[in-house]
Amino acid sequence: MCWGVSTPEPSPSKEIDAILAVTNGFLSALNTKSRLDFERHCVRAGGMSLSPPPPTSTALRFCTIGSFIEYMATLQDDVDERIWDPEVKVHEGGNLAAVWAPFRAKINGVVDHVGVELFVLHKIHGEWKITGLADSCMRPTDEEMGMQ
Repeated sequence: MCWGVSTPEPSPSKEIDAILAVTNGFLSALNTKSRLDFERHCVRAGGMSLSPPPPTSTALRFCTIGSFIEYMATLQDDVDERIWDPEVKVHEGGNLAAVWAPFRAKINGVVDHVGVELFVLHKIHGEWKITGLADSCMRPTDEEMGMQ
């Protein structure tokens, strides 16, 4: 008697590709400011801790991903945020992952802030979703101002 059919586990590289596709999808959603684009990649109830660059404030800001989505949807500015050299960690159980990567954010074509982003992802119903995000921000150096 067969009680269930097991499916092969995705290879580690396919999991990492899927995880990076979600984080890159989130970054693309920053450009489109589309609630639908964000919701393809995130859980609205997830949490965020954001560190605004000085001299704006030295205090961390905390919000839900949902409130961040609503804020972003109202922005008129052109936002272009990119990461590189991401480090991806996947728990051996296969339902928890993290992506740590340096980033730079351009606002209206000018590098506005740089830092490191940390994405926390969970596999929900077979799909990776961002459930948490944290960043560190600082004002760019002259060299970073020239970043593409």
